[in-house]
Amino acid sequence: DRFNPYFFVMFSAVILPFLYMFIGPIPLFHVASSKLQLMLVLALLGFFVPMGCTPILLIMFDVYKIRNKGELSISASNTIVSLYCSCFPLGACIGSFCAGIFSVYVSFQWSTGGLGLIFIIQSILAFAYCWKIGKMKKEFYSKTQTSNAAGEIELKDK
Repeated sequence: DRFNPYFFVMFSAVILPFLYMFIGPIPLFHVASSKLQLMLVLALLGFFVPMGCTPILLIMFDVYKIRNKGELSISASNTIVSLYCSCFPLGACIGSFCAGIFSVYVSFQWSTGGLGLIFIIQSILAFAYCWKIGKMKKEFYSKTQTSNAAGEIELKDK
C-alpha cells in the first residue's frame, strides 16, 4: 500500500514484452542464444512477473470500492481474491498451450518472440486500463473529500 500499484503494473508491462522476446531470443535482434542469456532472462522474469501480478489485487479492490461508493464487503473481497487466484493459472495454461502450438510451426525463438510481440498489445491494454481506473479513482475522491480549515482531508457524509 505504501507504493503506487499502478506504477508497478505499468513498469512491468513495459519490461515484460522485451524479456519474452529475449528468451529465444527473437531472430530480429540478431543476438546469439546462450545458456547464460536464457538463465538471466528467466531470473528477470521471476522478478518482473510478480511485480506486475501482485498489485492487480489492490487495483481490483480499488475498482470495486469506486463502483460501490467506498464499501468493500467481506463477500466481495473473497470473490475478488478467488477471481484473482484463478486467473493467473488460467493465463499460464493458455500461454503455454499457445506457445506449444506455435513451436510446432515455427522455431523456439519465433514462438517465444511472437508471444512477446503479442504481449505488447496486452501492455497497451494494461496502460489504458490503469489510466481509466486512475481517472475514475481521482473523480471518486474529488467528489467524496473536502478540506477543513486546517487543510486536513475529510470524507463527506454519504
